[in-house]
Amino acid sequence: MNNQQKQLLTLLESTFNPQDDIHFLAIAETQVQAHDKERPVHQVRVALTFKEGDTINPYYDGTDLFITIDGNNIQFTLEEDWADGPPAIEGSPIELALGWVSELASPFFVSLHAREAAERKDITSA
Repeated sequence: MNNQQKQLLTLLESTFNPQDDIHFLAIAETQVQAHDKERPVHQVRVALTFKEGDTINPYYDGTDLFITIDGNNIQFTLEEDWADGPPAIEGSPIELALGWVSELASPFFVSLHAREAAERKDITSA
């Protein structure tokens, strides 16, 4: 994970997980828009679930959000497109989270729980 990705993970943690009750399963990012005079816009795909102590919910929610990156400054953008309303994926089995995130780009973050769930899915579907 590079420095920008670490900063992005920190932003997501501080924004969406202040109570430490969220478990990020997988996160991917790709640049989707670039203008000569404006900062590039990046799409971020996040799969997450809730946790209670050591117990992780077996279903995940997922959404796409947008950020701009300018040097060491990462901030949300285009909030009107993603901040309100339901998530893009809601209540899907966590075995599918890694695959869904990977449809956008190769994930830069994958939790051990998501990796193990995806491997169990591959074993049972083989």
